Amino acid sequence: MGQSTIFTLADDKATGEAYCLALHVTVDSGKRHSMIVSLRYLDTFIKQDRAWLFAERRLYVDWTEERGMS
Repeated sequence: MGQSTIFTLADDKATGEAYCLALHVTVDSGKRHSMIVSLRYLDTFIKQDRAWLFAERRLYVDWTEERGMS
């Protein structure tokens, strides 16, 4: 699940933020575990040759939660 928002937009540069809620399921010694991560990316984009490209991406983890699964 995710959402993106553009904060600033100029002719050849933009900034934005993308939110994500990620669910990871792992198996360790035959036991399943889940980890939920709420994270955000703060992005800077540049326009080159009429294409928007990532210039920078910063990752921020807001919270994590880990649980055993049956």
